[in-house]
Order: sequence, then structure tokens, then C-alpha cells
Amino acid sequence: MHPLLPRGRRTRVCIVVIAVITAVLVLAKSGKHPVHGPAAPYEHSGFSEMSVATEDVVAGQASTVVTGLRESGYWCVQPRRNDLAVQIACQSPERDVRVDVVTAPSGDVLYADIDLGLTAASARRPQDVGNYLRQVLAHSFLRLWPQDRTTIDELLEEAQPHPFMPFGSEAPPADEAEQYTTHDRRTENVSWSLWSRYTGRPLHLRVRTAGLADRSWPLGGGHYATSEAAAATALVGAGFSCAASCHRASDGQTVDFDDHDGQIVAVRFTLRSSSHDIRRTDPPGQWVRAGLPFLTPAVRAAVGQRVEQCRIERRSWSGVVAGTPVDINVVTGAATMPDDRSGSDLTVAIGIPLLYVE
Repeated sequence: MHPLLPRGRRTRVCIVVIAVITAVLVLAKSGKHPVHGPAAPYEHSGFSEMSVATEDVVAGQASTVVTGLRESGYWCVQPRRNDLAVQIACQSPERDVRVDVVTAPSGDVLYADIDLGLTAASARRPQDVGNYLRQVLAHSFLRLWPQDRTTIDELLEEAQPHPFMPFGSEAPPADEAEQYTTHDRRTENVSWSLWSRYTGRPLHLRVRTAGLADRSWPLGGGHYATSEAAAATALVGAGFSCAASCHRASDGQTVDFDDHDGQIVAVRFTLRSSSHDIRRTDPPGQWVRAGLPFLTPAVRAAVGQRVEQCRIERRSWSGVVAGTPVDINVVTGAATMPDDRSGSDLTVAIGIPLLYVE
């Protein structure tokens, strides 16, 4: 500190220096993506992979978490498992938040990812998203580790912009890498990793426990889905063109796949039907009734029947059909059929994706 500065000036300079140091430290933790883990969960073979889904999840910690989420309206399913790990996926009633969990066969939590999704995108204030995250945790992981509640509060507080940083409600930093921050805390129970926007808006919270291993996560989808190559061949035969996704220009139908080593693990498509008269000659209905070609014969008829029923009745539904997770959602808003009739959309997700890891 310069000895000739008046005390008031010294205080202001000290505050500015502290603010600058804080900014540097926060930016040093910034990155485009949240911290993931483990590094290579699907680089394995030799485990017995099972992709018959069930809503009866494994016991132990997993059951505690799922019971709490279900009490707040979440749909939870156990889509796959192997000898060393189990995957569980839960989604909020509004389909705007996902909770993905990997556990040991005993049910002990190994890893979890709370993706705040549309809740984070639509909330007016970061504090609202933070409060929602606290509610999700109160129904789930804080049932296991209630003593970590203070740690969560501290992480959310750390994510808020420093009052002397030039962010807040202003335009985002020009460098995309500075638009996100990751804050980590480790307790006696678990490691917490919070990924937030530069405004302090939480986006993801990730959980890691001491039992987490690198190459053990389940990856199967063979019970309900074919290979991507077989599906593309069948769709091309039905008039689709396939590249990054499969699209049919005659009716605007698009199909998107998630795969692992060529095995489809999840499928997404949208059915557009007439709003006033869902005729059985509508192209979407014809396509579904012909048999969705990316599904295995074991599940094709049952899943197709459920999808067609929801299309005719214009209703949303989530559940397990013939050991297959199916999520059907009526999309509000106007749509137009290829023949210019007014239409309505139904989005369909079959299967549960693997957990994304960098």
C-alpha cells in the first residue's frame, strides 16, 4: 500500500485489489463444461449387460433417493445394469429436470448428475434455481447425507458473482470459457461439483463417492433396440435419408438415435397428427403401426401400441413397456401438417441414454 494514500483511499484500493484477486481466482476455475467423472466409464467388456428396464430399482441408498424423488412427482426407471453397476434415471413431472444415478449392485450411490435443464433456462433469477435445487436435494441425496446441507448452501453462494465483478445482469463475457464456473467441495461423505453460469445460475450438480470406478458403468440396449446400421437400412427402405439423423421429406418425419459402439440405446422422434381428426390414414399412425424398425421384435408391437394409443388420445405418458422405458409427451402449440391442416405434436423417447462424459 502506498504510504501517502489517505485512509479512505487505502480502503477503496484494498477492496479493488481483493475484487481483482477474486475475479482471477474464479476465472481460473472457469470452463466450458462441468467437471465430469469418471473419465472412461464405458471402456470395458466382459460384464453381463442387462437392458431390461424396471421401475423397481435396487435397494439401499438408491431406493432412498428414488423414493424421495417419486414423492415429489418424479418418474424413475432403472434402464440397465451389469455385474458392477446399475443406472437409474429420474425426470421431473414437467420434464425440465433430470436426475441420473449410477450405483453399485447393492444400491450404494457411486455417481449422480442433477441436470436442471429447462428449469435453469426459464427461471427469472439464479436464486430461484438455487432454491429449486435445494428442494430436489432435500427429496433425494440430502436424505442420505443431511449434514451436507451447509456445503450445498456454500456452493450456491460461491457461484454468485462477486459484487465487484463486471457480470451480474450485464452482457456475458466475450470468451465462452468465462461464461461458466465450476465449484467443488468434498465432505466426509461425498464430493459435490456445481456448474453454473457467470450470473450464478446453477446448471448441474454432480456427486461422486469413494466407490466410483472408471470402467464399470452399464451400457446395454440390445433388449429393446437394434443396431444403428440395421435401423438406418430399414428407415432408408421406408423413404428416409440418414446422416446425423434420419429424415423423410414427404411427411417431415425425423428420427434421432443415441448409440454406443453402434448399438442404439435411445431413440427420439416427433409425431405430428391432425388436431381435429386424427385419421388412421395419417402418415405418423401408418408409420407406427407398420412397426418401428429400430426396435427389436420382442418389444416392437407393445411399444408401438402404447405410442399409437397416446397419439390417438393426445395424452402424455411415461412408463416401462415390455422392459422398455417409454416417455411420450404432448407438445403444446400450433403445428401444420404437410397438407396444411392444423396439427399437434407428440414427442416420443424410447430408451434411456448413457450418461454423458467428456
